[in-house]
Amino acid sequence: MKKIFLLLFMSFAGISVQAQKFIQIEDKAFNFGAKVGVNSTFPIVNSLRIDDVEAENIRLQYKVGYQASIFCRINIDRFFIQPDLSWYRTEGDIFFSLPETESAGTMAGKNSGNDQLKLKSTSLELPVMIGYYLVKEGPYALSMMVGPKLKYNYKLRYTTHFSELTNEYINDNTPFGIGIAAGLGVSIWRLFFEFTYEFGINQIESDFKDRSSQLPVERNISIDKRTNMMSFSLGFLF
Repeated sequence: MKKIFLLLFMSFAGISVQAQKFIQIEDKAFNFGAKVGVNSTFPIVNSLRIDDVEAENIRLQYKVGYQASIFCRINIDRFFIQPDLSWYRTEGDIFFSLPETESAGTMAGKNSGNDQLKLKSTSLELPVMIGYYLVKEGPYALSMMVGPKLKYNYKLRYTTHFSELTNEYINDNTPFGIGIAAGLGVSIWRLFFEFTYEFGINQIESDFKDRSSQLPVERNISIDKRTNMMSFSLGFLF
């Protein structure tokens, strides 16, 4: 019986040693990785005009979007530099009302306060984050990071809902943007969870023209806003 217990003890000890070797992270000067996640946008809208009519009672509603990234990480002791190449799909709704003017009446009839503008964008983004490990003990780590972020909206679609009329806009004269991102990362072994908040530095002044030929009146949209987004991602560091 003692031999059996001794063999079991040695087996468990061997498994424990192998597990520790498996989860042990060796410090490298260079790593690369990938991550996927979700995001929610809550843009700061400074103004919204429909055919030169200023919208009122603007309310925002966020929707869940998706993202994927590949990145490299340059390690310098407890600091690291991490440039990413990211793909983002974001969505959101803007609810508003138009004053009861002749122009607004042509577009939406009576002022119901339920006019809606749906925002959908697909973008490529390049953040460059500078990070610092607050905790770095064995396989566990806690880090904070901050850095600039460049954005290119290569596909943008706005859909309006005025009473029973629905129309689509896809033209945008400001596809580029720049922002500041800050985040926290928690890692166990090579798996990590990351939370990031992004705020746009530049104002995005976009003008859209109605592409539909079915409506007798063409409506133009002008929106002035800033990026305001939170994102959560799960990744693996190679």
